[in-house]
Amino acid sequence: MASWRDELIEVVKTKAEREAEELARHKKRVEEALATAESAMALGVEGLRFTRDRLKDKEQPAELVEQADSYKLVIREHSLALELHRESAAIRVIFGEGKPREFDFAKDRHIAPADVEEYVGRRSLELVRAAQKSTPW
Repeated sequence: MASWRDELIEVVKTKAEREAEELARHKKRVEEALATAESAMALGVEGLRFTRDRLKDKEQPAELVEQADSYKLVIREHSLALELHRESAAIRVIFGEGKPREFDFAKDRHIAPADVEEYVGRRSLELVRAAQKSTPW
């Protein structure tokens, strides 16, 4: 239980002091969440690689473009991208030209790496179905 002195100290803080404290708390949350986000990213990338390998087995023109914290699986005109934003501990999954689905690990602590893996796997399945529908093999 906070004493009246502790409460008074809190009440008299300036707006700048409050914002600095909030920024410090947010930075700490991001640092803690980044490990989980990196684990989720690894699982998501493994899903993209698995999809690419299965497509290559069927002699399809699948390509996985890998850059720092950014991966994009392309098959003909269809694509699925995965991006890690370290400054916010967020992962964005972009399917085709659609709106990105964001997994923000600093805000939503209940998100598990397996959730990202499952989402990427489902979008990979949609990607392959769309590619096969446009150009059957």
